[in-house]
Amino acid sequence: MRALFGSGRRLRALALLALGCCAAAAHAADAMVVVVSAQSPVQAMTQKEVLALYTGRTRSFPNGEVARPLDQPRDSPLREAFYRALTGMDLARINSYWARLHFTGQVQPPQPVDDERALIQRLRQDPSALGYLAHEPHDSAVRVVLRLP
Repeated sequence: MRALFGSGRRLRALALLALGCCAAAAHAADAMVVVVSAQSPVQAMTQKEVLALYTGRTRSFPNGEVARPLDQPRDSPLREAFYRALTGMDLARINSYWARLHFTGQVQPPQPVDDERALIQRLRQDPSALGYLAHEPHDSAVRVVLRLP
């Protein structure tokens, strides 16, 4: 064994490197994801494109088709994590932002759903919808278009 890997220090370094790679892969699998219906023609989106939809700056996908962003419940920890990852703002600022826009009548905020299961159900029914999940979906009816850190 020593002939293969050299010193014990080198073997420990290799073991730590392997553990680090496994941890990074596990973390990537748990990353928050933006999803669309598998029927949607949208294959991928940038964070900037998703940001524009979830802040009301645009109402269409990059291909020009109408987009219907869906949101998690107002006080959901997932919603807070999503907006923090997407915009860098906390939930209080996001709620304030949408309250101002809603008051002026300019745009409507993303439509909330009850939970992740309801979100997936809506995606199955509406190819123009998009949403976000805490993890990679195990449902062939939806497609990941963006992974967020």
